[in-house]
Amino acid sequence: MNAAIRDGRNSGTGGLGEKKGGLGEKEGGGETRRAPGVADLAGWLECIGVEHPKTVVRGVGHVAEVASRAGLNPPAPVNFVVAGTNGKGSTAVFLERLLMASGRTVGTTLSPHLLRFNERIRVDGREVEDEEIVAAFEVVEAARQDVALTYFEYAILAAFGVFRDRKVDASVLEVGLGGRLDAVNVVDADVAIITSIGLEHQDYLGPDVEAIGAEKAGVMRRGRPAVFGARDMPNSVRARAAELDAHLVVNGVDYRHAIDSGGWVVNLFDGRRVRVGERPRVAADNAAAAVQALAMIEPDFDTAALAEACRVATIPGRLERVDARGRRWILDVAHNPHAAGFLRENLEGPIAVAILGMLKDKAHAGVARALAGRVERWVVTDNTASRGLRAAELGKRLPVRHAREPRIRDAIAYAVSTTEANDVILVLGSFDTVARARQELIRAK
Repeated sequence: MNAAIRDGRNSGTGGLGEKKGGLGEKEGGGETRRAPGVADLAGWLECIGVEHPKTVVRGVGHVAEVASRAGLNPPAPVNFVVAGTNGKGSTAVFLERLLMASGRTVGTTLSPHLLRFNERIRVDGREVEDEEIVAAFEVVEAARQDVALTYFEYAILAAFGVFRDRKVDASVLEVGLGGRLDAVNVVDADVAIITSIGLEHQDYLGPDVEAIGAEKAGVMRRGRPAVFGARDMPNSVRARAAELDAHLVVNGVDYRHAIDSGGWVVNLFDGRRVRVGERPRVAADNAAAAVQALAMIEPDFDTAALAEACRVATIPGRLERVDARGRRWILDVAHNPHAAGFLRENLEGPIAVAILGMLKDKAHAGVARALAGRVERWVVTDNTASRGLRAAELGKRLPVRHAREPRIRDAIAYAVSTTEANDVILVLGSFDTVARARQELIRAK
């Protein structure tokens, strides 16, 4: 396992473009200077740097220290922490809507964002405005003193500040990377949710699913409930739950759900059976994990809340359906084989064309193989992020025949020109690719 994981230290020299110690700090941990004249959100985001995996796994002690100084922890009377390889965002949003429909004020964190930073901090399903985020950053900056914070740590602490000031009833906190050493893990979860475990960020989280599962299981707390949302749980997760005497319930074992002609039914751990007349708009496994998590602390929640969540809980770029240019589009940020396999399970028919753009450090061939037999034609496109892969290079790494259109606009035009009305076109591979495609398609509607 990577030394940064074992020891909780930042083993690198900072992420690409990262301001190594937060606002204005000199390299090497020298004197810290406040950045003068930072008055708007754009200025703050420029100062706090960029998000990179190396900066998300260095431990939580320093984050807990700043949170304590500013009085930011816990962020709410009831707190849910959502970890996992894939499905965190849709689980968080479905739980958010369940809580809202039950009459609670809810603060939610999501990461990363698709189009703008404000997506990361929500209250009652709405993105928080710039001014409120800036005020929260100022609180964090005043409290941090000489403590170096990364982009993600600033974002999480700012969210805690917003939730405190809004006096939310509950928080739903999405982990950024891993679990045990993620900044979100300064919060003692009343209920921990682990959505799934797959191979990801192996340089930081460990070489296999057992090691990765152990890292993500770090969000569980002694004697408190936890939900595992997939059907293939690593032994390391069960072992950690037993060590903590945590009440762990597992999808397909302790609770179950199914979609039939009458809608969607969830059989909860306590024997209660809940049925609604429609299926959720997010992946059903993720929605069911959210339902079970709420039931762990509120067994008699109103089933009308479930129906409402099924109708309205969506998240951009996760199994998102868009009608544009006479075609049906599915936008999904699946960027590893595990996510692509999960996506395949939730597709309802064939995909006429898949537009793929990815980062350099992903399992490119594995993503294509996971969708083998479901995609008729592929087109590769440039990923324009700092770690993005050009279409020409991506094509060399794929085991499938494909067209190449470096510009996303041209990739969309190609997909439209080679399909017929009501055909389904899939866009996947990264947040960058999906975000740019989404902007093009919404502009064309």
